[in-house]
Amino acid sequence: MSGRVGALLGIGLGLVLGCTAYGLLRVILPGDFAIAAIAPGLLAGIGARIGRAFGTPGQLRIIVFGSLFAVLGGEYFVWDALRTSGLAVEDFVPHLLRSAQWLVFTIGFLVFGIFAGVRLLVGNDPLGDILEHGSDAVPPGAHGTPCPRCGSVQTALDGRSLELECAACGHCWRPAAAD
Repeated sequence: MSGRVGALLGIGLGLVLGCTAYGLLRVILPGDFAIAAIAPGLLAGIGARIGRAFGTPGQLRIIVFGSLFAVLGGEYFVWDALRTSGLAVEDFVPHLLRSAQWLVFTIGFLVFGIFAGVRLLVGNDPLGDILEHGSDAVPPGAHGTPCPRCGSVQTALDGRSLELECAACGHCWRPAAAD
């Protein structure tokens, strides 16, 4: 099996498991507990990692949009179960918009799950990176490429010279030739 097919199968399997986990958690957890929206993105990232995906733009799009559709699909099954039991009388879209708080938290957890899934795919140790560098390590516009001289990730690409410059030590170098 080719690497591309294995990657897509891993992402697809992760999305299916994420959709299933979302639906089950929505039924099991009390009320409008929105944390279940993390599952599709996170499991898609784990599936991508298992399928040996390497983070092409197409694979990232599949994770992002697949997670969105997985949450919508899981919510549709929850709504359908409520409708058949007589507990939901509105249509699907009003069901989604019935509570602003639930909608905001669901979207927030969905975005966090997608971020975590993509970070699992393209990063080596996402939790360690976040704990080590925090939000201040890479300033806005920086690329985060480690400086070959001091190891700092506070680097930015100069648009005119196409050289990376380290904010910590001032070292400048071309990305292709680390000196």
